[in-house]
Amino acid sequence: MPTPYKMYAARELPANPEIVDVDGVPHVRIKERGRSGLFKLAKNGRKYLCPSKRWYFDLRKADGTVERIKGEADKRATETLAAEMERDAARIRAGFTSPNLIEAKRPLADHLEDYETYLQGKNNTAAHITQTISRIKAMFNGCGFVFHSDVDATKATHWLNALRSNGKQLAIPPGEYFTPAQTAQLLGVTMTAVRASIRRLNLQAAGNGKRRTYPRATVAALAENRTKGAGAETANHYVRAVRGFYTWLVTVPMKGGLNPLETLNLIDVTEADKRRTRRELDAGQLQRLFRATMESRRTFRGLTGIDRYHLYLMASATGFRANALANLTPDDFDEMDTAAPFVILPARFAKNRKTKEQPLPLDVAGELRQYLADKPAGKPIWGGSWAKDHRGAEMLRGDLAAAGIPYEVQGPNGPEYHDFHCLRHSFLTLGGRAGIDLRTLQALAGHSKPELTARYSHRRLHDLTGAVGKLPDLVPSQPTPAVNLQPFKMTGTDAQNAVVPAVVNAVVTGGIPVHFNAPTFTSEQKNKTPIGLTQPLEIKGAGAFLHRPASNHINEDDGSRTRNHRIDSHEIPYSKNISCNDLGNANGSCCSARCSDIHIANILSIQSGPANSDSKPTEPLPPSLLSELVRIVKAWPQLPEPLRRGILAMIDAAAPQQSEGGTVTN
Repeated sequence: MPTPYKMYAARELPANPEIVDVDGVPHVRIKERGRSGLFKLAKNGRKYLCPSKRWYFDLRKADGTVERIKGEADKRATETLAAEMERDAARIRAGFTSPNLIEAKRPLADHLEDYETYLQGKNNTAAHITQTISRIKAMFNGCGFVFHSDVDATKATHWLNALRSNGKQLAIPPGEYFTPAQTAQLLGVTMTAVRASIRRLNLQAAGNGKRRTYPRATVAALAENRTKGAGAETANHYVRAVRGFYTWLVTVPMKGGLNPLETLNLIDVTEADKRRTRRELDAGQLQRLFRATMESRRTFRGLTGIDRYHLYLMASATGFRANALANLTPDDFDEMDTAAPFVILPARFAKNRKTKEQPLPLDVAGELRQYLADKPAGKPIWGGSWAKDHRGAEMLRGDLAAAGIPYEVQGPNGPEYHDFHCLRHSFLTLGGRAGIDLRTLQALAGHSKPELTARYSHRRLHDLTGAVGKLPDLVPSQPTPAVNLQPFKMTGTDAQNAVVPAVVNAVVTGGIPVHFNAPTFTSEQKNKTPIGLTQPLEIKGAGAFLHRPASNHINEDDGSRTRNHRIDSHEIPYSKNISCNDLGNANGSCCSARCSDIHIANILSIQSGPANSDSKPTEPLPPSLLSELVRIVKAWPQLPEPLRRGILAMIDAAAPQQSEGGTVTN
């Protein structure tokens, strides 16, 4: 059976050590971990040997290799574990059992150390590794998982539910001001966490250094925030961390083993459950922010107003994260003088660990070209501790206040914030509103999935309203009456009984009865005065009067009929106020049912001409015709749609046209 032993670490002797001889071996009396004890001196006599808290033993595995195994703090428990693992190794060598049994009996804490080494080998960032391991340890400690056999998905689910539920309201002791130590003890957190919460929540504090105190209102706000349960996204971070660990565990050390957390699923995150929602800045707000920052005399962590202006401009034009921006150097901007300028983001500063070439707008490239002219090569342009200490939101908040832009805006599902990461949201939102497709936005953002890009590109009510406005008209218009083809006899020198088909009555008159045929003329009547050829109406409605016939014209030399310039060159004025009865017959019947085309013909028979110096003045309207015109003008909005279309069609046909010679023709 393997023999347990302690590991020793050599430490410096304190000043004036007390040397004691024990069984001929020199020892030193040291107070270690609050207790006084005797420790062996090192061979050089300048250091002493401090033993480890746990016992260790060497195990010969089934493949013949020897591995140092960390045991328990109790020696007997370590001896029991060493005996079991040695027996399991012997069974594996004999082919009676699986190697997974040995790994399953190792404490989860040991597996976590191996998993941390595995993450380091994947070139993950130190911050990501630390956060991942701490989340796994928090779940294992909260659920009481020590060995692989203890892990249970149901217990993990209960722990996550308790993490999300609200805690009990903390009782604040009497007093108006509290020290950072008192506040941390009340909340059960460290003083570093207290300071971070105060900055994030923008709470009030008094004094500096050792005189720093927090008013009661600040402590009450911290206590209320402390009792709030974690959000769904926070719980999902724990789920992803522990699932990643167990995927590695059953793939590498316990190859082929069962994953007890396979049924531990992610929580659906709704808009109402988001604890911190970011809001984008539109183009106008960005310009106000840039202008206020340029004029600012405030210096934040070594960044002047001009430095911050170019930092915000770069973040809004590229969507780069704070860590990437804080590590850019002038060498990354070597391609600024090309026709298509771009910046190179090194892989070690990109979240996906891939080198990225990001194009820049021409106006932004021009601004940055002048700013970078005197920057030293090889040094970060916007370096400092603002990004490492997560102070970007605090930096931006001051410049937003100077620009008159609120840091917190009430949204439909709670408050929305303009923190530093909102500049990345602004970049993708402005790109989406400019018409850039989702796949291109995904490439610009460096996202692995388009769903993640869609979360950054916001659409507000005015965006949706503009999109709906592009849809075609969906409400059906009033139906157009069926087209009636009314044949009537031709005039002129052709045969009097000839018929011209396809005269569209409904389109021209809007359903008004067909106009009566004009009498036939020959070329012999060419030199007669047309005005004397008036004829009475064959059918006259109430209030109708004599009108010039449609055949009142001058023939061409070949006997064919020409158009009447007095009739065809008239323009009909109209307005938009009236009742339909004003246009009807004297008996008050509706014009769309019984009115003839007398009104239209009367108005079209008005003689008018071009309003130029060479033309004769327009003939004044007869009083009766003027009254008829007024009725049409007043009743226009109430006229049936087919009748209005017919009137407008006749106006278009009668409108005079300007010829190349300057005369009005039709």
